[in-house]
Amino acid sequence: MTKDEMALAQINRAWGNTCKVLLGTEAGDLLEFTDYLKRYTDPIEMRKSALSGKDVSISSKRIPKTAPVMSQDELEEYTNKMSKIPFDINKIKDIDSIMEAAREKAYYTGNVVLGNSTNVLDSHRCVNTNYAIGCQDVYDGKYVAYTTSIRKPEYSFGCCWGGEIQFCIKILDPYKMARCMECFHINVASDLYYCGSMEDCNNCMFSFNQRNKSYLIGNVQLSKERYNELRHKLVAEIVEDFKKNKKVPSIIDIILGK
Repeated sequence: MTKDEMALAQINRAWGNTCKVLLGTEAGDLLEFTDYLKRYTDPIEMRKSALSGKDVSISSKRIPKTAPVMSQDELEEYTNKMSKIPFDINKIKDIDSIMEAAREKAYYTGNVVLGNSTNVLDSHRCVNTNYAIGCQDVYDGKYVAYTTSIRKPEYSFGCCWGGEIQFCIKILDPYKMARCMECFHINVASDLYYCGSMEDCNNCMFSFNQRNKSYLIGNVQLSKERYNELRHKLVAEIVEDFKKNKKVPSIIDIILGK
């Protein structure tokens, strides 16, 4: 088994553990859920290095198709190559000619992984991150996949635009969340499923625009016992759909009435 295969196995194990925490059981191999998890995250594209032909992860929407790319670990090779083709001052006659000369030296750098990062696969602009795949702009993370623009994510999959989350699946715009799935714009919360615009809440499902609440389903206050009874039934239905279709309806689809 290669180093990358071992790293993927560890990430897949973290995915299985996250599913156990949220759903009570594993749902299947991580790669089977790639399309579902990537739906709202910033896209990453694989291109070939103009220097070596190796695969390079880049921010696909931001880089022209014709732009040459290189990997971060090829900087020395790039520097050596450019040193052999210096600017020819005699050919610089106007702004257009100097722009053309500069354009020949311009490469976009992908596979940017910095700080104390290890086992980062097919990702770009990750700092101090360990065990990640398909990620972009992740800082101080570990065991993450298909996640973008997140600070301090742990055991997080398909999340974006926030920070400080643990054991989360498909969370958008989160801050300080734990054990949540399919939520949007949540601050300081735990154990939520299909919720939006919640703050200081825990143990809620299919609820919206609430503050300092617990044991809600559909914004209806329940006893702890009744909530747990219904939660068990609803989560079982989510698991069945998740395993069968490798996806579940999105919180965004619910908000948009789709």
